[in-house]
Amino acid sequence: MAEIELSGIVKIYPFAQVRGLLGRKKQQELLARQKAMPHTTNEGVVVLQKINLSIQPGEFVVILGPSGCGKTTLLRLIAGLEEPSLGQVRFDGKVMNGLPPEERDVAMVFQNYSLYPHLTAFDNIAFPLRNLHIPRGELESTVRHMAQLLQIEQCLDRLPSELSGGQLQRIAIARALVRRPQVFLMDEPFSNLDAPLRASLRAIVKRLHQELGTTFIYVTHDQNEALSLGERILVMREGQIVQDGSAAEVYNRPVNCYVASTVGAPPMNLFPVCPEGDGTFELLGKRFILPDYLRTLRGDIQVGIRPVHFSLGEDGIRARLVHAEDLGSESVLHLKQGDTEFSVVLEAEKTRPLHRDQELSVAPMEKKFHFFDREGNRIM
Repeated sequence: MAEIELSGIVKIYPFAQVRGLLGRKKQQELLARQKAMPHTTNEGVVVLQKINLSIQPGEFVVILGPSGCGKTTLLRLIAGLEEPSLGQVRFDGKVMNGLPPEERDVAMVFQNYSLYPHLTAFDNIAFPLRNLHIPRGELESTVRHMAQLLQIEQCLDRLPSELSGGQLQRIAIARALVRRPQVFLMDEPFSNLDAPLRASLRAIVKRLHQELGTTFIYVTHDQNEALSLGERILVMREGQIVQDGSAAEVYNRPVNCYVASTVGAPPMNLFPVCPEGDGTFELLGKRFILPDYLRTLRGDIQVGIRPVHFSLGEDGIRARLVHAEDLGSESVLHLKQGDTEFSVVLEAEKTRPLHRDQELSVAPMEKKFHFFDREGNRIM
């Protein structure tokens, strides 16, 4: 296990070159898209901006963010598949810049399984050990132990074409972990699988981490995966880490509106309000009192309320039901008052039967309010 340090990491991808006649139009379109991106220099597109990060040995870190935010590029820089334009990558204080992946003692699993189709599951898992010339008896016991951890013992004699997607991904994970690397990197490994299988594989990966104690770095755009897996979550946006904290911290104390809407499903409701001189503000026709530390605040702010922090109440906010999603144990209600739409999550038994355009009264939990300034940054 290694301590990983990234200091001053910047990654710039050069602009597309427009040359020749064949494919010129596509090259020009790609160049125009690149130049329209939010962060560019004369050299190209800035994918990562001054990343400073330290990961302790044995941590399980999840990098969360939408497509294009730079999370996969960050993972590839740690693996040695990419080189930073500026900055250093260090393992246990040793600079890794310029070293290929095989000299970093890392293993990586991608979305696709990349197994050898002519080899059995056993031989696919054993492949890295054979390259290390491990004795036959030790090789077999190591492969079977890893297969047991991943619950694929019954698959070892089969070819990849005879296996399901979940089994294939577990074989890919076993092959990566069988040589016990210092760092295990996972790039959205379950994105091609159905929801129940993803949930079971998340549980297996969590147990694997506890069993092996290896440093895990997991990239995903799925906030449910991030919250269920990560001891520590890095939320990324446009090449920057905007929040670094535990699952509870990023959910309960988002640093800005972006994190508030990224973590949590359905996302947090955000309402623009204007505090008045008496320390109160109006929200959806009801008046609420600002916390003591905000009483002197002036100017527009935003109030965030998670959908789960509402309850039915006669003295609540009156709103019209636009649409209801019945999820079995709970219902997601999409409500509208005037031009403002917001979401509420309630126990399903308390909401049946409901019909479109029905008027409801919902009361927000005032102790659960989040306050953000006009730029979207958390206040306190």
